[in-house]
Amino acid sequence: MSLQTGGLYIMLFARATPNDYHWALYHHTQPTKGTKWHIKNICDSWMTDHNVTSSAAKEFLLMGFLRIANVQPDRAEEVDQLARSIPHTTAGVTCRTWVLDAVRKLVAAGIVQCNDIDGLEAEAKAFGYSQFDDTNANKQPRPVVDSKVCAL
Repeated sequence: MSLQTGGLYIMLFARATPNDYHWALYHHTQPTKGTKWHIKNICDSWMTDHNVTSSAAKEFLLMGFLRIANVQPDRAEEVDQLARSIPHTTAGVTCRTWVLDAVRKLVAAGIVQCNDIDGLEAEAKAFGYSQFDDTNANKQPRPVVDSKVCAL
């Protein structure tokens, strides 16, 4: 499966251990590019990094993409605004909690159809765990899978 225009994805990136991932949200808005939203920890402080990219599928340590929704073109700007509005400086925030907060906000807006955020988190973690060895071996292309928890 490949990235679908309009698809909204959770991206996972490998870290040192099989159950520890960096999380991002990605909207594939055009056949060759999309917008990636995430926060990164720099010197014990979380910073936003929201950008249009044409190389999402080739990013370093990418484990893969988990599609959680299909976004209608007329709602793309709303997705961008909602993702950018998620606080990133609150106590206890991590890249994972930030992405899940973004998903909750997208569910509330009716953009994502997912009634089990805890189930989605478990599904994403299991997907990441299943890809750890292939990511370390740099097996390409990285997988794109559909969520079984969220309605597509």
